[in-house]
Amino acid sequence: MSKEDYYSSLGAEAKQWVDEQQKEIYKSLKVWLIFVLLASLSPILVFGLIDTTTNIPQWFQRSGAILLVFSLFAEIKAQVVRSSIFVVNSNQLYCHLHIESNNKKWMPFVQYFTYFLVVIGTLITGYGDIFLIKYTFF
Repeated sequence: MSKEDYYSSLGAEAKQWVDEQQKEIYKSLKVWLIFVLLASLSPILVFGLIDTTTNIPQWFQRSGAILLVFSLFAEIKAQVVRSSIFVVNSNQLYCHLHIESNNKKWMPFVQYFTYFLVVIGTLITGYGDIFLIKYTFF
């Protein structure tokens, strides 16, 4: 069955539930995107906080912790979205199948990109000062 078939087979109350659930998913995705943007920009934004007497490689390393925290918040939000999308029980099965078919294309990207940010944050936290010293003139 296609996603249109799932939706057309639903009653009025079920369609309303599906539409509200989809709005909640999009709302959660907006929060996920905010966390991802904050995580991605944190190493750059930290440079706005330091002055010329500061040890720049050490501050870059510290920015990895900020990146990691925002990445973990994004991962939590991604799990909330995932649990809203995929069928966990047979109650309102066609509702869940419709929601899953609408959102399953981009959900792996959300999960893997969040994992990627967590790994990058961990590496910057652990080795960011070494990386910055080795590949820059600071």
